[in-house]
Amino acid sequence: MYVMSRYNCGSRFLVTGEEADTYYEAPTGVTLSRYAAASSSRPPRHPAGIPVFKPPYSRITAIDMNSGEHLWWIPAGYTPDRIKNLSSLEGLDIGNTGSGAVGQMVVTDTMLVYSNITSDGTPHLFALDKSSGEEVARVEAPAATRYGMSSWVHDGKQYIILQTGSTLTAMALP
Repeated sequence: MYVMSRYNCGSRFLVTGEEADTYYEAPTGVTLSRYAAASSSRPPRHPAGIPVFKPPYSRITAIDMNSGEHLWWIPAGYTPDRIKNLSSLEGLDIGNTGSGAVGQMVVTDTMLVYSNITSDGTPHLFALDKSSGEEVARVEAPAATRYGMSSWVHDGKQYIILQTGSTLTAMALP
């Protein structure tokens, strides 16, 4: 079994009821309370800009379903530039922290294919050797992938279909 996970937390803060109503483009009513809870769009960070959780921020774990043993794990995606380029980390080798994003996955006979982003935020499909977790290929995706992907074989050729924004994108595997 292959599991994609991430370390993260959210934060909430109080705003006035009137301000809470401005967060919605088309509110369905009016907040009658004096205060309302609002969500932060970013998880809490250290004053230096570093996430408060130790990396990896997202990862893929391979689990043997017979024994429960974790066979391997890798960071999912790549360390975002906004983390790599922090002046407080200058000169430190922080390795690959993973992107912090959770992508979709599909398993073929030989590969685990997942969607995530590279350091600059560009969406990609990554192909891993499913027995070792070693990256064997990557290709840029036309847009971020949401909600899952599907795979099938037609005339001996393996295909993957992705939901990219409001469209579907089919890609052939080599």
